[in-house]
Amino acid sequence: MSTLIESLTKQVFTFVSKLYEYGVDDVVISPGSRSTPLAIACERHPHLKTWVHPDERSAAFFALGIIKASQKPVAIICTSGTAASNYMPAVSEAFISRLPLVVVTSDRPHELRNVGAPQAINQVNMFQNFTKFQFDMPIADESEGTLNVINMNMIKAEKHFVGPQRGPVHFNFPFREPLIPNVKLRRYLSSKRKLETKYQKSIDFTSIQTYIEKPRGVVIVGDTQGQDLSQILTYSAIHNIPILADPLSNLRKLNHPNVISTYDALFKGGLSIEPQFIIRVGQPVVSKHLNNWLKEVKCPQILVQNNDTPDAYPKVPTFSVELSPNDFFRQAQDVTPTQNKNWLEKWITMDKEASALIEKYIDEETDEGAAVGSLLKKMTSKDTVFVGNSMPIRDVDTFNLNSKAEIAANRGANGIDGVVSTALGMSVYKKVTLIIGDVSFFHDMNGLIMSKLHDLDITIVCLNNNGGGIFNYLAQKEEAPEHFEKLFGTPLDLDFQHVAHLYELGYEKFESVSDYKKQTLPQFGSYLYEILTNREENTATHRQLFEQMKGIQYVKSPR
Repeated sequence: MSTLIESLTKQVFTFVSKLYEYGVDDVVISPGSRSTPLAIACERHPHLKTWVHPDERSAAFFALGIIKASQKPVAIICTSGTAASNYMPAVSEAFISRLPLVVVTSDRPHELRNVGAPQAINQVNMFQNFTKFQFDMPIADESEGTLNVINMNMIKAEKHFVGPQRGPVHFNFPFREPLIPNVKLRRYLSSKRKLETKYQKSIDFTSIQTYIEKPRGVVIVGDTQGQDLSQILTYSAIHNIPILADPLSNLRKLNHPNVISTYDALFKGGLSIEPQFIIRVGQPVVSKHLNNWLKEVKCPQILVQNNDTPDAYPKVPTFSVELSPNDFFRQAQDVTPTQNKNWLEKWITMDKEASALIEKYIDEETDEGAAVGSLLKKMTSKDTVFVGNSMPIRDVDTFNLNSKAEIAANRGANGIDGVVSTALGMSVYKKVTLIIGDVSFFHDMNGLIMSKLHDLDITIVCLNNNGGGIFNYLAQKEEAPEHFEKLFGTPLDLDFQHVAHLYELGYEKFESVSDYKKQTLPQFGSYLYEILTNREENTATHRQLFEQMKGIQYVKSPR
């Protein structure tokens, strides 16, 4: 028996040591019996920080939040059976967003698979559509191969922790009883760290140069997962190029004169413009209207992404470059600069006109957009605003002119699940305010347990319009009115005060946006602010704003 326990101990102690060696600092563990060896190994490691979360679905999203805040790989560990299935939503989000989530599932041994044993499902390759690498580990035994297979497969997995192939990986561990490792064998717990791998490439600009030498270019920047973007600003200044900055690019907070924040509102107002080239950077942008414009525009488009599987959406680019933004734009600066300052100045003029209308709207209106805009203006450079999907992220796109806060969201699969948990994960390293709708908040209420269990501070602003407000903008509202409320509006009629009491959050309800605008934000502790809004009024006022934007158009200079 002692030999079996020592073999088990060597295996799990070696594995968690490799996790630390390859950059993992945080491990999120969901309680269970079969995962006992891994859980104890992580807890005994001198440098790994463990977080215990009883809900696997929320736990995985909590890990995504830590990744977003730290830009390091994070491991999640669960027991066998459906516990592992609950990881699927977060794994799919990590795959599309290219987040280095290390999924570690515990499993029944091979003799208990497919024979009706409890808590035994087929876990081998269960995330195959959404992982960069996966491996089913052997049962621990006395052979040296048990440890060699860990070393070999961590080398294969490591390339997905950083760089152009970043994304989730999956290790499945079958364990036989006994499950308790020998905690006295600390010599198998290593604290060494691997040197960080740096990725940098150069490209031949010959084929691209003829396109980006032209005077009327546009740079569009989406989410780049925290990469340095300083060279984009330098390139823009040299070449007189406007930068259309998605809120998740976090370029707006720099308040740079060439950064255009109001493009979404301008395109909603029917802006018609034809540049001579477009450089797209990072992931696809939030704005549906900007994406529609990209589909229709005829000029060449160059896609710059630091990953090996480029995002062609919304239109297949003329060129796709696997390079970090700074590496690309540092080299692009050597291209002969354009002298068409008039092109940039007209974009800046349009942006100022649109900004004035939006500022007036934020000050005077009492809808969700005004609430979001007012909140963003209160934020400082020390704040991170995590934004829910559906309407909140779209309102941030429209009403975030130059807030100093860092903006974050789950815009891989764009789901409403796991938003609370991801925001709380970010709060491990950041000062976080979450903006979320009532349906999305309900969907991940379980995630609030981490604030209570681990004393994590977060401010939650719940925009409660009693249903799915984004559907009011879709055809279903007009074309299927008799079915709209039941199938799409989905009123929940929930009083979130009870949620605040359950999870020990400070709570305040605002009957109007006007009242909330006067609220001073807390500096410490966890609070839930519930703001009651009206879906019908919100839709009407938003449309009125975009009607006003129709008066702002690009005017061509006479030839």
